[in-house]
Amino acid sequence: MAGHDREVYRYRLDFGGGEREVVSLLEADWVSRHGLHPEAVMAVVREGADPYDLEPVDVRESGPFLRLLSRVIFENVNRCADIRRRADLQSAGYFYLLDERTQDPGGRVPPEDIIGSIEVRDGQPVAGSYQHNPRHRLLAAAGWFRLPSELETAIQHRLRSGAADDGVR
Repeated sequence: MAGHDREVYRYRLDFGGGEREVVSLLEADWVSRHGLHPEAVMAVVREGADPYDLEPVDVRESGPFLRLLSRVIFENVNRCADIRRRADLQSAGYFYLLDERTQDPGGRVPPEDIIGSIEVRDGQPVAGSYQHNPRHRLLAAAGWFRLPSELETAIQHRLRSGAADDGVR
């Protein structure tokens, strides 16, 4: 999609009341072989929106995808080197997991770029402490959300493993 550096893929799905355009992280070749699981649908696109220049108001985020994203982060918080490094520097308390699309992580970070918070104890991220920020947006003015590489790998793996057996075509 123009102006956004994360590659997302568009599909038309029939929701029973007619076809709607949706976006997913799963590429067309994979979807044609395995289908598109409801958790793999990131957002539904507003009817009439320019599909090549989507704005945040043009998409309605998908609850199943948001729950999957939170679950993947929750389960992988202490496996991510970047999170462990930040926890080690902080020692105790909480820190924000920032969307990597944010322009200045050392400055003011817009609420839509704060993915969630993680508790730190004794320089380690506390397993199970991740709390999703309900103000985080998958698509903001700076583009589609971006995760640290280990979390990106984990979400891609989960999308493919969860969708492989239960996709819709």
